[in-house]
Amino acid sequence: MEMTFANQLAEYSDPFNWTPEKNQLFVDACREVATFHYNNNPVMKNFYDNRSFKPSDLKSLDQLNSLPSIGVTAMKYHLVLSRDEKHQSLKLTSSGTRGQKTQVWFDQESLDRVQSFLWQVWESENAVSKEDTNYLMFIYNPEQAKDLGIAFSVKNQTQFAPPKKVVYAIEKNAKGEWEFNKARVLEQIKEFIAEGLPVRMSGIPSFLFEFLEYMDEDLSLPPSSFIFTGGGWKAAENKKVSKKFFRELVFKKLGIPGDRVRDGYGMAEHSSPYMECKAHRFHIPHFNRIIIRDPKTMKALGPEEAGLIELISPFNTMMPNLSIVSTDIGKIDSDACPCGYNSPTFSLLGRGGLSKHKGCAITANDLVKRKHQ
Repeated sequence: MEMTFANQLAEYSDPFNWTPEKNQLFVDACREVATFHYNNNPVMKNFYDNRSFKPSDLKSLDQLNSLPSIGVTAMKYHLVLSRDEKHQSLKLTSSGTRGQKTQVWFDQESLDRVQSFLWQVWESENAVSKEDTNYLMFIYNPEQAKDLGIAFSVKNQTQFAPPKKVVYAIEKNAKGEWEFNKARVLEQIKEFIAEGLPVRMSGIPSFLFEFLEYMDEDLSLPPSSFIFTGGGWKAAENKKVSKKFFRELVFKKLGIPGDRVRDGYGMAEHSSPYMECKAHRFHIPHFNRIIIRDPKTMKALGPEEAGLIELISPFNTMMPNLSIVSTDIGKIDSDACPCGYNSPTFSLLGRGGLSKHKGCAITANDLVKRKHQ
């Protein structure tokens, strides 16, 4: 089945300005992808039938509320594919050395679509450059982490500016253990500054924060340098600082202004990207939708009402992650964003559940704590 609407959605630009045409195309793409899973995946057919949902009936935005969703926790225990394994082009996992892993599979067409989504976001935020750039990644070396989702995501960011040199802050030592050698990282930053090329830093915010606290001197990175964090604080909530404080610390220690320090939101199970705008708010791009659900009734909630975040994105035909319910708590904002985009914004408020899922960012924070013990 040709994903005509999903491919068209991936080709649009200006993702944070919605139009009636884009809105309808999003619905058409969701219907197209849901139909594919219904016709090619017996588990999803049964799932939809049990909820009296017919993909062909999905014709308007208000009907998205009836689109059955898979809980992100269920994805940690059950791998359900809609295409034969031979079509797999990329396989990622969502967690590190702890916790139940989620496997997320892509066929090549689906990977191309989500990569196009990513390009749209970075171009819209003027984060694409043709200038040679040095990279310092506050994440595991992907050659050692292999298919760990966040390691792939960070490495994937090197496509947005030509990489001169890429250095990973977290590498395995002679004992095969992950190690965050801050002294090595500091020396590398000084070498980058001496070279004069822009520096891009990316990775888990708790790692970068720990490093900034470690620094005993203030430096100034070359102009056009950029920082993009993602993965959240998770187990390090007790150390978490406000984004405003974090940006101020970055400016003090590294000389990068706040408008060039952005946070991201995402997860391997959803794959579709979110980046803060220049006003530091998360917009919903035209290729995604977010519904806030009451944790008890699963009823869709209105603006400013807090609940579980449901994420919808019609890109993947390899596995049915069209609509998933996360364990994150958030709300849709009611006011317009001062940056000028017309798409809605959402706020992250915390984590749901009786216990936290132990993913790669948690493993990272545990490593940081060990270094101080």
